[in-house]
Amino acid sequence: MFRFIFEPALYWRATQTMPYGYGIASEVAGWTLLLAEAYGFIMLMFNHLVNIHPVSHQIPDLPKDERKLPFVDVFIPTYNEDINVILPTLAATVNLDYPSSRFTVWLLDDGGTDQKCKQSDSAKAALAKARRANLRALAVQYGARYLTRSNNAHAKSGNINNALAKSQGDLVAIFDCDHIPTRDFLKNTVPFFLRDEKLFLVQTPHNFVSQDPIEKNLNIPKGPGENELFYEVMQPGLDFWETSYFCGSAAVLRQPILKSLGGIAGLTITEDAETTIDAMKRGYRTLYLNKAMVSGLQPETVTGMIVQRVRWGTGMLQIFLLKNPWTQKGLTFVQRLLYTNLIVYWLFAYSRLALMLAPPTYLIFGVTLCETTPNQLLAYLAPYLLSSLIVAQHYYRRVRWPFISQVYETLQSIFIAHAMVKVFLKPRSPSFKVTPKGEFLDRHFLSVASRPFYVLLVVNIVAIFSGIGLLQTPGAHIDAILFVLFWAVLDSLFLLAVLGVTHEKPQRRTAARVGLRKPIKLILSDGSLIDASTKDIS
Repeated sequence: MFRFIFEPALYWRATQTMPYGYGIASEVAGWTLLLAEAYGFIMLMFNHLVNIHPVSHQIPDLPKDERKLPFVDVFIPTYNEDINVILPTLAATVNLDYPSSRFTVWLLDDGGTDQKCKQSDSAKAALAKARRANLRALAVQYGARYLTRSNNAHAKSGNINNALAKSQGDLVAIFDCDHIPTRDFLKNTVPFFLRDEKLFLVQTPHNFVSQDPIEKNLNIPKGPGENELFYEVMQPGLDFWETSYFCGSAAVLRQPILKSLGGIAGLTITEDAETTIDAMKRGYRTLYLNKAMVSGLQPETVTGMIVQRVRWGTGMLQIFLLKNPWTQKGLTFVQRLLYTNLIVYWLFAYSRLALMLAPPTYLIFGVTLCETTPNQLLAYLAPYLLSSLIVAQHYYRRVRWPFISQVYETLQSIFIAHAMVKVFLKPRSPSFKVTPKGEFLDRHFLSVASRPFYVLLVVNIVAIFSGIGLLQTPGAHIDAILFVLFWAVLDSLFLLAVLGVTHEKPQRRTAARVGLRKPIKLILSDGSLIDASTKDIS
């Protein structure tokens, strides 16, 4: 059904509406807009492929004989995070519901390396030495093993690979230092490795208990963000095609296979997805268990969120440029195609900017982008937009809010587009940047990320007033102007929402809280009891 709606609409746009004869500016702008629309169509087709049959796995039972259980090394890589962020994760991992003789927890300290302890800045060196001493003592206190290294080469992947050289387990579980696992994490993931010797990875969702900057600064309830879209819909769909991939944390990997690959890959800054490609091309399999078993922290600030998203986007582009799935022997056709989808997804930044700049281009500068009539728009565009909305709601209704999703994309678009241009020019240039966690915000302030959006908002407002002026012009194309004016007003609403996001609000708690109402009794100093109830917990 949808094929007969989408294909005629795209064919009509490409063959009947291009602004030929209006000058070079119109032709360039027209093709740019068409490419942005074609990008949306391509992603829609990828969505059909990915979501054709999402997989749900039943968890097998573990053997009752402990001697048959694989030995698991649990890695907690750290860099510059506060000890109060690390402590809950360490306490949870040493108390995993798995025979204590069959697993070891490793606290991996990349903030107290020899390189950092001996740096020329004496104040920073003192902090690194203090961190090393504190984390070493913390590991001893909780029965974990402490490990650091001589330098910080290859960032997180180098930190993990240094630990792999020291460990001898059958499996390795990896948790970001702010990802607190449930006690049954190993009981639910390890059994899959016992029934499939070619299984390399069991990945689980990244579940977040804190609000992200958009939810916090717009004061909206915690709802479905980008992470839910990926972990609740995309990964189960990728799993059907045996293309679900390692996400850096909340995962278990078969250690001998990982070592045979040379450890965690380090050619790109998305070392997790790159490592998965290395395993898949050798015929190893992956599995996605859609059961949330970690509680993690979102970036607290807009800049922290952008650092994270830019790393993901540029890293995926690096994979395409430096380790192109289409040149890797051993991958299936669908695996190549879906890895291409993961890379192409990040081009939304250019599509979003092109669509946002289209109304000002027409209303301010008079550049014709599309030559059509109201009846043609109604006949071709309306069914296309309606069908796209129906498809999106069918796949993503539980994990996507249409307006908020546009705000997420708008906020990221400028920074991702700029960063990806630099990667195109110098594919090896990006360096791994740790996402800030546990930040303390004691005041209101305007994020530096707001600046380009003020410019875009001013341009859109000028475009709206220009459009209103054009309506008064004799012989004006009223229908076209009204359509583009409506478009510009919508974009202005998105930009106003983004500017609301960039107005950072205070966050005086470094520990996230979740709502929990439970009856309790307070015992006073005189021994009397008072009935009460909790409101939330950290």
